[in-house]
Amino acid sequence: MQDAIVWGSLIIKYSYIAFAFSALAAYIAMKYWLKDSSELNSSILEDITDISFWALLTWKFSTLIFNPVQVFNNLYYLLYFNGGDRGMWLAAIIAFIFLTIKSKKRGVSGWIYAATVATGLLAYKLIDAMFHLLFSSTVQTALSDLTSFFLTLTLMIWMYISKENFRRPHEICQLILWFSIGKIFISFLQNERSVVFLGLSKEQLLFLALAVSCLFLQNFKMKGNFKVS
Repeated sequence: MQDAIVWGSLIIKYSYIAFAFSALAAYIAMKYWLKDSSELNSSILEDITDISFWALLTWKFSTLIFNPVQVFNNLYYLLYFNGGDRGMWLAAIIAFIFLTIKSKKRGVSGWIYAATVATGLLAYKLIDAMFHLLFSSTVQTALSDLTSFFLTLTLMIWMYISKENFRRPHEICQLILWFSIGKIFISFLQNERSVVFLGLSKEQLLFLALAVSCLFLQNFKMKGNFKVS
């Protein structure tokens, strides 16, 4: 099956269509999530949208940092390549820093920003998984995409059912914990997986670190509450 729509001289990749619909779904999900929050909901959404745009540019052009030699040898390298996983993590760190600054500036809890971003990311992953599922080439790939679809759908339903609770760090940590565990499991279903340590890939190790961090934070919080009581 071809991976693009060919219309005369115009070629549109399915991945671009998936990205556009996934980004739109993320925006709608965040807007709906904030509709009853407060008078600052439009400002919060505007902050997240602006920072998402700059994070996307950071991911795209971070290849200047990670592969400067190739870029200076051929400027077209910037058009056809991006920062990959390293660029994605760099963009995530920058987005986290700027959202933290924005939350303090507006006097809004950072957990409200975190819950809104989580809603957008889950909506994005949900539509993206659906597109991948539609164009899966093998049974194993389809199983991986189907599992990813149901993981994000389940977490989104949980978020909307317990919406009022997602103003606190405990629920955000729980969300990250279960998402990380799900991603570790889903990675075992993927065709290409480069084992790095203890039978886990680099991506799985990163999600394992996130899961352990969330468990540590929750345990630390519980001990703190016990001592206070």
